[in-house]
Amino acid sequence: MKLRKVMLIAAALALVACSEPEQPASTDAEPAAGAEVQVPAAEEAATQTPAESEVLEPEQPALPATADIWQSPTELMISDVLLNLRSELWLNSMPVIGDDGTKPTDKLHASVKLQSTDMQALPKGIEITQVLLEHEDKQWLVNENLEVRAEGELSLEVVLRGGPEWVPGSKVNIAVNIMHGGQEHTLIQQDVVLSQVF
Repeated sequence: MKLRKVMLIAAALALVACSEPEQPASTDAEPAAGAEVQVPAAEEAATQTPAESEVLEPEQPALPATADIWQSPTELMISDVLLNLRSELWLNSMPVIGDDGTKPTDKLHASVKLQSTDMQALPKGIEITQVLLEHEDKQWLVNENLEVRAEGELSLEVVLRGGPEWVPGSKVNIAVNIMHGGQEHTLIQQDVVLSQVF
């Protein structure tokens, strides 16, 4: 009797395994080849790539453009005195042997002079706060421990040493920041030729 029940159960299981269950109709069924498929508008928008769909964003207010330092003047009037820059740049290539027995590298030296153009005395209280030198895409900024010398009443000289090794004969732009009466001014000199001293 037990054997008969076991055989019936095994047969029933075999029938269930061999028969395919009926699949419910699905909206995700693959369409026949060549059939046209309509996609709802909401789905179509979601499947488009960013290049295909035009995204409208709220307009952001434009930030003010930063002032280009090289658009600064080459002459500046302070307290009725007209000022400009007169600069000299050179690489020191003198044959000097360093303390360690090696030849020093050709470092850039600069003499940047702020001067009166009409032989008037410089206004009192002028302070030079920084000097920027630019050659092509390279810059050298000096704004600490500036060595400033007064040359009588007509000019102030800033002496710079140990700068980058730029190519002799190349042209350098110079910008000097000046403080006077609580206001900051920028004065420039362009295309100063870098010489070489042997």
